[in-house]
Amino acid sequence: MPVVPTPLPCSAAHRVRIASVISPLKRVRPRVPFYELSAHRIPTLWTLYRGLLRHAPGENIWFRVRMLFRKNQHVVKAHSAKEQLVMGYKWLEFFKRAEQGDVKYREVLSRYERMIASKREKTALKMHILEAFKWEAKLRNRPIFKGSFIRPSFDNTLLPRLIPQPAHITGMLVRRRRAREHRWVQRETLKSWAHDLQCEDLFERELLKSARSEAVSVARRMKGKNLGDREHLLWVPVYTGHAKYEWSEPFLKRQAELKECMMRDISRFRAAPSARLLLQGKQARREKVANKTIQRQRERSGEVTAATIKRRRSAPPAHVRELMTPRQLLVDRAIREASEGGWSGAVKARMGVHMHMPEKWKAEGGWEDEEKKKLLDDMEREIRAENERRRKHSELDVAPFSG
Repeated sequence: MPVVPTPLPCSAAHRVRIASVISPLKRVRPRVPFYELSAHRIPTLWTLYRGLLRHAPGENIWFRVRMLFRKNQHVVKAHSAKEQLVMGYKWLEFFKRAEQGDVKYREVLSRYERMIASKREKTALKMHILEAFKWEAKLRNRPIFKGSFIRPSFDNTLLPRLIPQPAHITGMLVRRRRAREHRWVQRETLKSWAHDLQCEDLFERELLKSARSEAVSVARRMKGKNLGDREHLLWVPVYTGHAKYEWSEPFLKRQAELKECMMRDISRFRAAPSARLLLQGKQARREKVANKTIQRQRERSGEVTAATIKRRRSAPPAHVRELMTPRQLLVDRAIREASEGGWSGAVKARMGVHMHMPEKWKAEGGWEDEEKKKLLDDMEREIRAENERRRKHSELDVAPFSG
C-alpha cells in the first residue's frame, strides 16, 4: 500500500494563507430569514425610514413614504427587498440634496408633491363615490317592516315579516327545521334500539328460567347435589339485572334531552306575542297607509312613479283580454291610469270607479259652473253659426263658374 507523503512546511503555510483570503469571501447562509436579522432591521428602520420621514419636503411625500413602507413590509424575497432598499437610499440622498438648497432637486420634489396631492384627491373622491354607491345599495336592500308578521311555529315565535327578509332569520329557521328533523330520526332510532334491548332482556330471562329448571332436574337425578346454584353463580347476565340499567342509561338520557328540545319547540309555538312588537306592527301599518296616500297625491299631481308605470303596464288576464273589444281595452287602460281629470276622469265616473276628487273632470271642462257652461254653449252656437254662414257664402261664390 503506497504511503501518502507528508506535505512540506512551505506548502502547508501556503494553504493557510489561501484559506485566510478565501474564508471571508465565503457566503454564509443565516439560519433565520433576513428580515428578522438585526443587521437588516436596525439600519432600515432607524436610518432609512426615519431619515426619509425627517427629510421629506412636504406632507404628501411624507404620506407616500409611509404608504410605500407599509406596502413593502411583507416582501420576503432578498433580491426584491434589495431593489426597494436601493431605491429608498437613493430617495434619502435626493431629499438631503434638496434640503441643502439644490434648486433642481427642489423643483423636482415640488412637482412630485403636487402630483401626489392630485392623486390623493382623486383617490379620496373615488372612495366617497364608492361609499355613496354602497350606501344607496344598502338603502335599496334594507329590510322594511310593513306591519305583517310571521306566524308562530315550532321554529320561531311571532316575528316581524321584513321585506326583504334578512339572511340570518332565514338561516335560523332552516337550521332549526333541519335540527328538528334530525332529532326525530334519532328518536325513532333510539326507540328501535330500546325495543331490541327489551327483546334481548326477555330472551335472556326465559333462557335463565329454562337453565334453572334443567339444573334442578339434574340435581335431583344426581341425588340432591346443588348444581343449579353453582351454574347460576358461574353465569354472568348480559342484558338483565344491573347490566340492563347500564345498557338503557344512555338511551334514557338522550331521550330526555330530545324531550326537552321538543318542549322548547312547543313553548316557542305557544309563546305570547310581545306587546312592544304588536305596537310596532300597528305603527308600521299606519306609516304604510300614510306613505301610500302621499304617493297617490304625487301621482295625481302629475309625477310618474314606479307604481304608476307598473299600474299602466298591468292588464287583464290573457283569457279575458282575448274576449275584450278595442273600446273595452281603451276603457280598461283609462281606468288603470292615475289621472282623475279630463277624459280619464269622465270614463272613471261613468264606470263607477272611486276617485279622490270625483268632480275634478267636470271642473276642467268648465261644466261644474252653470254660468260658465251657458257661456260656453253660447260661444259654441256662435261659432257654429259663423261657420255655416261662411260655408254658404263660399258656395254662392263658386256657383257661377260651375255653369
